[in-house]
Amino acid sequence: MKKIESVLRFENYIVKSVNFRINDLNNDNKNSWNLDFDVNSNIKYNEERNKMQVELSVEVFKDVDDAPFYIDATIVGNFEMLGKEDISKFKANAIAIMYPYLRSIISTYTAASNVNSLILPAININAMLEDKQKQEN
Repeated sequence: MKKIESVLRFENYIVKSVNFRINDLNNDNKNSWNLDFDVNSNIKYNEERNKMQVELSVEVFKDVDDAPFYIDATIVGNFEMLGKEDISKFKANAIAIMYPYLRSIISTYTAASNVNSLILPAININAMLEDKQKQEN
């Protein structure tokens, strides 16, 4: 089992916030919207670079007027490096570990809110990070 263990250890995560609003607009065309969401991350490293805190957030239907609801959620996860490598090299891995938890929160919350349960699609984390970096430059 030791051979397949990752040097990146996921310690825990917490739900920092969830914001849900039903769209009160009386639109006749409620089913015409396409899924619109944005995932963002904020990474903090400690001085020794063996620990990392990842804040991962998603906004769904932010600027979609005829969507049935708006929801955003943020989770914070803590990671530790079990070797001598620079933990910052594992940013994409950490986000990939946390994203399913964020997806689960969105689907559970929407189902409990008596709207159609929303399951966010799987995403390519590396492509997302590259796209975000291009947008920043």
